[in-house]
Amino acid sequence: MKPKNKLAQSEIVGFAVIIVIVTIIGLMFLSFSIGRGNENKKTSAEISDFLQSSMYHTTNCTTSYIPNYKSIQDLIKSCYRNENCINLDKMACAVLKEDFSKIVKYSFNVSDDYSNKAYKLNIYYEDLVVEDREELMNFTEGNFNNCSFEAGASQAIFMDNGNLNAELDFCYG
Repeated sequence: MKPKNKLAQSEIVGFAVIIVIVTIIGLMFLSFSIGRGNENKKTSAEISDFLQSSMYHTTNCTTSYIPNYKSIQDLIKSCYRNENCINLDKMACAVLKEDFSKIVKYSFNVSDDYSNKAYKLNIYYEDLVVEDREELMNFTEGNFNNCSFEAGASQAIFMDNGNLNAELDFCYG
């Protein structure tokens, strides 16, 4: 029979060996995942995160009173309701298109000179009761003809009997 301190030492050595093996396997998975990606390209998860966070960007539009400025998400709802930005004397849809275009341009550097060749944004209302779809806005910047691949994401905004959906797709070259 081994003394107690020898038994404890062999258990510690076994535990250390297990930790080393798990660390090596973790580093192998990490190196494979880093090796596959390209830091200039946005994955669907990155686009999804961008789309979700952009919904909280505050615009300079108010449909009721100052300083009740609308977020992008609220502006999409105002666009669906065909509301006017009283402080800008513009329709909510026009302000939404201007502001969202700027956010995407400044966040992703979209042009033929960058890996992000083009993007398209489609915003629509989808009625879940009668299964109907109403297009609110659809705009594209850049050229989708020479894409190496496309990636995209969507964001749902719950409203009434359906959802307002914003879909953002990118063309990578």
